[in-house]
Amino acid sequence: MWIIILSTIFFSQVTKTPVKSTKSKKPVVEEVSLTPGQTLSKASQEALGGNHVEVIRLLRPLLFPASKFTSEDQEIQGLRLLGLAFWFIKDYDSATQTFSMLLTRRPDFTLDPVVVASGAIDFFNNVKKKLKERLAEINRLKQAEEVKRKKQEEEAARKKMEELKKAAPVLRQTVTINKNFYIFNLFPLGLGQFQNEHKIKGWIFAGGQALSGLISLGAYSYLRYKYPVNKVPKDQLSSAEQVVYLQVGAGAVFFGLWIVSIVDAVINYRDTRQSIENKFIPGNSLNINVQMVPGGGIIGLSGGF
Repeated sequence: MWIIILSTIFFSQVTKTPVKSTKSKKPVVEEVSLTPGQTLSKASQEALGGNHVEVIRLLRPLLFPASKFTSEDQEIQGLRLLGLAFWFIKDYDSATQTFSMLLTRRPDFTLDPVVVASGAIDFFNNVKKKLKERLAEINRLKQAEEVKRKKQEEEAARKKMEELKKAAPVLRQTVTINKNFYIFNLFPLGLGQFQNEHKIKGWIFAGGQALSGLISLGAYSYLRYKYPVNKVPKDQLSSAEQVVYLQVGAGAVFFGLWIVSIVDAVINYRDTRQSIENKFIPGNSLNINVQMVPGGGIIGLSGGF
């Protein structure tokens, strides 16, 4: 009989132990798997169902002694739900502590009268009133910190802009003033035009005079070589005359172009001529340029400052 009784007690203890262990482990696995954000969502659902004790059990470890939420908005929402849960169970000291922490984080926070009981709003406003001076100081400190932060950002942006300006290429402009000489207007081959910076006209006159001068000189040289004693046979008289015409005509063209170039050079003559050279140079540099020109010199100072 005693053996039967002892066996019954032993088997009953064995069967009870695993059942108790299973029940105790199940919620722990479920809670560990929840993130702070998911826990906040679950607490919000429990608050809608009026299960304020469960809201406290879920949120108190996430907010005290230090917040485990990753964003301020989640922390504010958790403090609001936890403070209301304490108020509903009439734990007014904990509610005051929770609402005080909420107001410390966000001094201008208010409860929505549409979804929150009027008694809870009055309690919250009383806490806010007691913390008025402290909240004003917090607000002032936050505003001062924001102004300081903005000034630091503006100063950093200004310094960065200055560094970029210093490192950026600088446009260097070199102005060269050259002295012109009137006598150059009388020279052939477009020298007066080149002096006046009229390069296209200078090349036209130079090319025309060079070609006509070479033709005239070639015709003259041919006649001197062909007829060294200036005696032309009768049967070659006609061809010799044509060569003479070519010589004279080319010479006339040469001198005609020369006269036209002189007139053009005199009309456009200036005592000095100015040339401007633009060139990009690296920033943070100082260059001294010395250039010698006919009749004087040039000293240029350029760089980034």
